[in-house]
Amino acid sequence: MSEALTQGNGASPGPSHIRRFFKRGPGAVIFRSGFFRRLLLFKHFAGSYYRAAAQPDLFRDVKTYCMFVGHNKSGTSMIGAMLDAHPSAIVADEADALEYVRAGFSRDQIFHILLRQSRREFRKGRVTARRLQPYSYLVPGQWQGRYRNLQVIGDSTAGSTTRRFALEPDLLVRVRHVLYGVDVKIIQVVRNPYDPISAMMVRGGRSFENAIETYFSYCETLTQLRQGFDAGRLFTIRHEDFVRNGELKLKEICNFLGLPAEPDYIGACARVLHKTPDTYRHLVKWDASHIDRVAGEITRFDFLDGYPLEP
Repeated sequence: MSEALTQGNGASPGPSHIRRFFKRGPGAVIFRSGFFRRLLLFKHFAGSYYRAAAQPDLFRDVKTYCMFVGHNKSGTSMIGAMLDAHPSAIVADEADALEYVRAGFSRDQIFHILLRQSRREFRKGRVTARRLQPYSYLVPGQWQGRYRNLQVIGDSTAGSTTRRFALEPDLLVRVRHVLYGVDVKIIQVVRNPYDPISAMMVRGGRSFENAIETYFSYCETLTQLRQGFDAGRLFTIRHEDFVRNGELKLKEICNFLGLPAEPDYIGACARVLHKTPDTYRHLVKWDASHIDRVAGEITRFDFLDGYPLEP
C-alpha cells in the first residue's frame, strides 16, 4: 500500500527511458559531469531571466517562501504536493532551489523555476519514489501546477537542502538576502529513523554503517539549524502524524504559512490520504547490533523523542 495516496489515476508508474538513460544507464557519466551541470544551470538562468523580464509583476503578491529540511524519504514530497494543491500556493518537488541561490539567480528567476517545476510535476501526475514503489500525489480537482492568487511559493526538496546547509552554514543568510521582501519559513518533516535509513540502503546500495552515519550526520545539521530558526518560522511535523491525521495537520501547516484552510481544498486532500503510513524498514533485514546503534542515536535528538527503539 502507498504511504499516502491511491494509485491508478493515469500517471505513469515508472521512470521514462530518458530518465533511465541519464540516471542509471550510459548517460549517467554525462549527467553527473560538471560540464553538463554548468550547461543545465546556464539554460535555467537564460530561461528564467527571460520569463522574469517578460512578467516582472507575476510574484508581487507572494508573502512567504516555504522551505523544507530533513531527510530524504521522510514525506516532504507528500506534504509539498498537498500544499501545491492549495489555490494560493505553488510548491515544487525536488527543484533544489538552493542551487539557484548559490549560483546567483534573482528572486523572481528562482520563483519562475519553481512555478515551471510545479507545472511539470502536475503534468506527470505528481508521481514520486520511482526507485521504490511508484505512487501519485495528485489531488483531483484542486490547484496543483496553477494558482488563483499566489501568496506562498516553495520547494519540497529536503535532503539536499539539509546537506547544503551542512556544507555552507551561512547559506540561510544568503537565502534571506536573495528572497528580499518575502518571509522565509521552514518545515521540518521527521520520520521514524529506521524507514529513511532503510530507504537509503535500498535506493542507493549503501551499507548499514554508511546509511546510519549519513542519517545522523543530517540530524546534527538539523540540530544546528533549529537553534538558528525563530520559533514562529519553524514548523516541525512527524510524517506518521500527518498520514494518520491529515486533515488536522494540513490545517495546522496552512495556518503556519498564512494560508486559508478552505474546506473544499482540505477535504479533497484528506480523501486521497491513507490512514496508515507506509514503512521501508521491512525491506531490510535488521540485526541486533545496528538496531542498538540506531536506538542509542535516537536518544540524542529531541525531535526524534518517542520513536520506538526497534524497527
